[in-house]
Amino acid sequence: LAPVALASGRGRLTRERDVTYVDCTTPGKTLTLLSPSCKASIKKSGLSATVVSLDDVLIVNLMLGFHVGLIELLEHAEGGKGRTLRLKFSDVFNEFYCDHKVGKLKRMWFLVQLLKAIELDKNADGIKLSCNAVAGEIIIAWHRMESRETMQDAFGKLLIVLDAMFNLDQQLEHTAIFEGDQWDFNLLAQRLNRQVVTEADRFAFQHCLFSLFYRKGYCITPACCQLLSDHLQQIVNLAERLDECQWLVLCGRKPEDSVRKMLMSDEISEDARKEVLHHFLLFDPKNAIRVVEHVYDLRNQYFIINRSYSYRLNFYIPPFHSLPDNKEKLKNVLLKHGLKYASQRVRNDRELVLETIAKHPLDLQYASEEMKRDKEVVLAAVNRNGYCMGHASPKLQDDYEFVMTAVEKSPEALRYASERIRRDKNIINSVIAHSIKFLMDASETVLNDRDYILDLIAKEPLAFKYAAAELQRDKAFIDSAILRNPKVIEYTRKCSDKV
Repeated sequence: LAPVALASGRGRLTRERDVTYVDCTTPGKTLTLLSPSCKASIKKSGLSATVVSLDDVLIVNLMLGFHVGLIELLEHAEGGKGRTLRLKFSDVFNEFYCDHKVGKLKRMWFLVQLLKAIELDKNADGIKLSCNAVAGEIIIAWHRMESRETMQDAFGKLLIVLDAMFNLDQQLEHTAIFEGDQWDFNLLAQRLNRQVVTEADRFAFQHCLFSLFYRKGYCITPACCQLLSDHLQQIVNLAERLDECQWLVLCGRKPEDSVRKMLMSDEISEDARKEVLHHFLLFDPKNAIRVVEHVYDLRNQYFIINRSYSYRLNFYIPPFHSLPDNKEKLKNVLLKHGLKYASQRVRNDRELVLETIAKHPLDLQYASEEMKRDKEVVLAAVNRNGYCMGHASPKLQDDYEFVMTAVEKSPEALRYASERIRRDKNIINSVIAHSIKFLMDASETVLNDRDYILDLIAKEPLAFKYAAAELQRDKAFIDSAILRNPKVIEYTRKCSDKV
């Protein structure tokens, strides 16, 4: 339309940074859809765009990375639909460089839910949706808007939301938001065109919001957050506080129970607390279980939660049942599902933990702190998977006899031993007897020990590869290494190439 208008001599062209304006309105007409507020919204978004103005039509074509948004403001839409705001949101699905296909579908779904959440249809005749799988496009329309001013105000909010969609596909790609989390364009259309908003829809939308602010790699913009209801803003705020609190716990700057105390604060409403807790449970069951027990008054109970994408607690093994009657059932469920969603009482039951980690050694991470100090329990896990040493208590990671026993069966366990242990050459020698590659897990002190590394090179030239970088650059050390074992030249050359 813009080139045609310009070719006919009817369009007036101006540029402001990354925005091209084509004015095709009747000269002298003052009341156009491109109001100062609309123009300010376009400028504030910072998005590249082409804006075409006609007397009763405003068309804004936005570039949003690999996807585009075409917004139309129409005073008299076709089919007697009256004053209409319409968005065509398309994406790249088929080109060879296209990644995050599932994330793109999720972004489209989330966009629609977000537009509903901010009530963009408040002054219109509802929201109308259609999907075009061939074009990779969804069309969202708000018909019969009350006035030109309400349409222009809705346009400003729409720009804020679209700005928040940039790169959101990458964040949502690996966030499961529905049970099973299957996605294709047909499923997207079904989910968007449901006549009634289900609890699953509500949970999924809030789970997306939670995911953007908890363990975040990306957050929607503050301007977009301000459009949300007070309740949704509280969900966002709690997710941010949880993220910060967890980080401080990991850094040792807050005690373990600080997360529970924060969530149990009187300033948090009961509804928001329980909703956030269910999202927290899906992301971090290791730490969420203890809070679940306080919120639902389930302390000191044997139970195993059946993870679900809802605001209800479902159980494989429900609480308030006597242990003798459920012991075998507990064992069977644990052997199948592990300790991830087990109660604190289960995680501290030595018999149950031992049997579980025999099949699920990495579930040592979910065992109680007492179990992580138990030599038999930890060794049972480490013997199956040496990397489980990373979940042992610091005391065991610094226990010479325990580590020596562990690395004899699982040499990779050395990586998670204490610094003191990783300096011990007896343990190092025991480990590299399996393979010289485990020398990489020794402490820097050992890897900088010139005489010790030279002795190793005499037997195995590959040891040069794991020496400290300072030694690998030391000409005198290299000459000595070649004298000890001429085969080391192969590795000294490779290091020289890297330098």
